[in-house]
Amino acid sequence: MKIRTKIQWYSSLFLSLMLVVLSIIVLTAFLWISVEREQDMLENQASLIEENVQAKDLFSGNSSLVEPYTPDDGMVRVFNTERRLVNIFTDEEDLQGLIIKSVNEKGYDFTKVDGEYVLTYRYPYPEEGKPLGMIEVTQAQDTLLDNLSTLALVLAGSSLFVILLSIFAGKWLANLILKPISIMSGTMMDIEESGEFKRIPLSDQSKDELQVMGVSFNRMIERLERNYNQQQQFLSDASHELKTPITVIESYSSLLKRWGMKDAAIQEEAVEAIHHEAIRMKKLTEHLLQAASQSEPSVDMEEKIELISFCEQIAQTFRRTGNREINIQSEFKEIYAMIISSKLEQVLVILLDNAMKYSESGIKILINQQGNEVFIGVKDQGVGISPEHLLHVFERFYRVDSSRARKTGGNGLGLSIARSIVESFGGKLEIQSEVGEGTSVTIILSHQILI
Repeated sequence: MKIRTKIQWYSSLFLSLMLVVLSIIVLTAFLWISVEREQDMLENQASLIEENVQAKDLFSGNSSLVEPYTPDDGMVRVFNTERRLVNIFTDEEDLQGLIIKSVNEKGYDFTKVDGEYVLTYRYPYPEEGKPLGMIEVTQAQDTLLDNLSTLALVLAGSSLFVILLSIFAGKWLANLILKPISIMSGTMMDIEESGEFKRIPLSDQSKDELQVMGVSFNRMIERLERNYNQQQQFLSDASHELKTPITVIESYSSLLKRWGMKDAAIQEEAVEAIHHEAIRMKKLTEHLLQAASQSEPSVDMEEKIELISFCEQIAQTFRRTGNREINIQSEFKEIYAMIISSKLEQVLVILLDNAMKYSESGIKILINQQGNEVFIGVKDQGVGISPEHLLHVFERFYRVDSSRARKTGGNGLGLSIARSIVESFGGKLEIQSEVGEGTSVTIILSHQILI
């Protein structure tokens, strides 16, 4: 059974049960109040007879004396202490067959006489404390039962009308509630069939749970679309970067196969080109593997290192291989930290490699400490990065200048890997740059500092 049908029928069934219970309560209350009112009226009539008619006249058999106190469609009977009828007045002959009960007990009887219901009030009649007999006042309850039947019909008709109305209202309510879900289901099927990322149209007027669910669905679709686009861009850039060195290697291999083995100059040129492109492919592959493995938990152990001397060792390696001046500046002689040295070294190598690629002058490594934080910055004096590119430099395969990146061997993965590594041990990586002034990338370490 569909949810729409369940909502429609369950709501109608619940409303029907509530109406039945309410009708029973109303009918019971009406009957009880009406009977109470009839009892009070009969009791008043008996009291009037006692007050206005003398005992000797009442028991004389003169029915005209009790006629004014007889209810419409009713009867008044007077009995002595021996249960003998001594006075009676009624316009209804059917009531005369009413059974005589006790003449000493006060009370009410609701009985049936010749197919009609009657209410009887028995009132013992005393004189100076001595019981003389009983006054019995009876009235037919046809009007009360007719009113009760009419009320029952009105309640039944009204309930039936409300139930029919509730069926249509339940259908409307089910459509109103399930409309966002139906739209969401339709959108999901469209996404499955077309492969396109679609969103649910939402109205800002509704602030209910379905609105929240729709907003969450749209946010999920946006995230999936963004991840999909990034993946496509990743594959596109990776294939482009790998395609170039493979093409070069293939071309020079063919050249060697045809003529290079007999021409020393061609052989040397081909081997040098193949070697250079192989190194580029190796670096790119390593970066791809490193980037893919950043989501895996690290099993390396932290160790206590002195940061200034640690940076000096790495800088010395770059001074020899790159023939570049690298200066380390710090206000402190020693700064100790608990950190995974291999990861910090990897980050510094990436930052120094970028600084050497995109600048021709000297490089500075700035190390400072403020409170529980240490700042390790690598600053170059290169061309710098414009503000519109600066927001994207940590994205994988993002390159500020594609032509320059191909010349320098860059693939746009270095800073992305560096930030992932720094964040893996609880640090932050920030970058500042101005066009024509150079770039400064700073590692911020906290919670690992030993004072």
